[in-house]
Amino acid sequence: MSLPILSLSQAHLTLLDTCPRKFQYVFDRALALPGQPQQQEAATWGNQFHLLMQQRALGLPIAALAQTHPDMASQITSLEAQAPELFSPVPEERLRQSEHQRTLLFNGYLLTTVYDLLLLDDNGGHIVDWKSYLRPPSRARLADAWQTQLYLYVLAETANLPPEQITMDYWFVRQHQEGQLLPPSATRFRYSQPWHDHSRTRLLQLTENLTALRLQSAEFPKTSHQELCSRCPFQLRCQRLPVEIAVTDVSAVKEVPLH
Repeated sequence: MSLPILSLSQAHLTLLDTCPRKFQYVFDRALALPGQPQQQEAATWGNQFHLLMQQRALGLPIAALAQTHPDMASQITSLEAQAPELFSPVPEERLRQSEHQRTLLFNGYLLTTVYDLLLLDDNGGHIVDWKSYLRPPSRARLADAWQTQLYLYVLAETANLPPEQITMDYWFVRQHQEGQLLPPSATRFRYSQPWHDHSRTRLLQLTENLTALRLQSAEFPKTSHQELCSRCPFQLRCQRLPVEIAVTDVSAVKEVPLH
């Protein structure tokens, strides 16, 4: 049986690896996920900051936007001081592009990445990703994240570069401490051939599992980590409600007379 080629982003891979059933609900059946107010606020702030950085990378003025978002403007000024190489002019042979997209055909799937900022030439590649988390995740968690794995892997494969010539920075531009906005800070990862081989193994396993699930034409399995279900909007649909609020057996409820 021939399956249509699916495009898989880091969001797809993350959800598939976390809970195949939730992946099926969101990306196969297009069931909407309700947003949390705090997440919506962070997403709005992040989108606005990305827009400012895109305009800055294109050499367009950002003064008008900066007037309405002075906190973002101050973070960009701080970034320019800390990492001037992200803003200074580059030679013609060096690519510097905001919202740069790459795709890679892999094991029957189209792996898709969108880099917030990419610096690339024959001597190496540097990926930059802007994050609006109030508190950055640990370095270990970032290293294991599918975004890190996928972004580095796809660039190495599509740019024909040795993994050792590729780096990736996460810039955290919205950190707060005691209600105060902190200067941006970065976590850098240097790629390597062993890491590349490990990512390929993980990608093969995950895509082969997905293909097997798609061929079954049945409901995908639920996560085995049931503690994740308490925060999932599909816990009722999956019958994974906590015991204390589970639906009561109606046969045990006494009939109440109507008057």
